[in-house]
Amino acid sequence: MAVLWLWLAVVLGVHAETSEGLASLTFITEEYPPYNYVNNQQLTGRSIELLEAIFVATNTPLSRQDVRLYPWVRGYELALSQPNTVLFSTNRTAGRETSFHWVGPIGQDRIALLAHRNAPITIDSLAQAINQGLKVAVIREDIGAQALLEAGYPEHLMLPAIDNRSALHMLARGRVDLWAYSADVATWIAESEGFPKNSLTPIHTLSESSLYFAVNQATDQRLVSLMQQALEKVQASRPER
Repeated sequence: MAVLWLWLAVVLGVHAETSEGLASLTFITEEYPPYNYVNNQQLTGRSIELLEAIFVATNTPLSRQDVRLYPWVRGYELALSQPNTVLFSTNRTAGRETSFHWVGPIGQDRIALLAHRNAPITIDSLAQAINQGLKVAVIREDIGAQALLEAGYPEHLMLPAIDNRSALHMLARGRVDLWAYSADVATWIAESEGFPKNSLTPIHTLSESSLYFAVNQATDQRLVSLMQQALEKVQASRPER
């Protein structure tokens, strides 16, 4: 699949409009499988393959080896503060809309409150979760944490985790009742950690949104447009699955 994406990019031949093109940008990602993650000590995933196709399409002398892998909090803060920084894969939400330029969409995501399958937890609303005093594992600046804060979930019931694997083990060990995260990504993480299939049960959807490349607001708009144009051309020529 990766080879096919690169071949399409070469054929499309989108050209850079500035002297440095996309090579002047810093690309940051995190572990968010199946979109971007490390396998055999190399970054891979749907978004990584798509970005490499964009590099080829814009004659950008970069590859996946040039993408920086950071924990989500650090990557998010850098994308907010450093011009010419691109963070992916990032949920585009109303609360984040004015914080970045957006290139995409590159995928769809559902953020949910996840319970361990052995936990007898059922709720019909966040109000019920609050009334029951349910503790939720969150990752700071992650969309799950932001969705809960925006909905008025008490901060003392939100326990921060270092990363997604840490949040998973907090849930599995009973330190929290729920985990606010992408349902698909959480399932992938759980299986990669050796948990049985269907170990996690989504019990309440927090949000559904599209994934994008989030570009620092101070970045030259011409580069944002160049990247968006290349993305659209590559996606338009993507074979139907």
